[in-house]
Amino acid sequence: MNRAVLLALQLAALAAPAVAAVPAEDLPGNLFCQQVLKRGWTVCATTVRLPLAPEKPGGPTVFFHPRHAADGDPRTAWAPGQRGLNLGNSIEIRFVRVRRLRYLTLWNGDSRSPKAWADNGRLRQVLIQTSDGLTDRVDLAERNGVQMVVLSRPVDAAWIRLIATAVTPGKRYRPFAISEIQPSDGQRELDVPVVSAVAVDDWLPEPPADANRERGGAERGGHSSSTGRP
Repeated sequence: MNRAVLLALQLAALAAPAVAAVPAEDLPGNLFCQQVLKRGWTVCATTVRLPLAPEKPGGPTVFFHPRHAADGDPRTAWAPGQRGLNLGNSIEIRFVRVRRLRYLTLWNGDSRSPKAWADNGRLRQVLIQTSDGLTDRVDLAERNGVQMVVLSRPVDAAWIRLIATAVTPGKRYRPFAISEIQPSDGQRELDVPVVSAVAVDDWLPEPPADANRERGGAERGGHSSSTGRP
């Protein structure tokens, strides 16, 4: 699939459904926002990765919509669209109303297949922020499957945001993916690995100067910035 076709697919994908109901003063600028219609949530991301060609001939094109991170289906994923590790990129879920949160159930990486998970990057560490002032840091498990993040304290939040601070690159692609984020206040699932978040006072640290640069040449296949530039 050539770059012009990929860009056209991305622009068409982002056009529906667009969201205008998010208070702009509460959001960082230049976010891509979409609704998860069955939940009424709005999901906003800093950048969006271009679609990938099907893994197998005749298969579906792989899209990385922001809403895929909260659509209830771990076989879909959001991924940021810059080259390199994409440190500092974030995704935010905005709720219809303030809700109590204690946990995040998370599918880290591209979970559509074992090959896709290995080929793409995964988050190693994130900052978690909420509208009531929580800032947590959490080191995530390197796991193809679900894990549960325990927040440092319960929160009553209108939104929750995850910011990438460390990434494990994939075998083919360096940028990370998130297949599913499910905030909850329910009971912990006993058979799910648990990682605990730690409250921190600092804002997102500046990544090293070369943190998002390519190593050993250009990225291989399927990556461009959110503007479509190579």
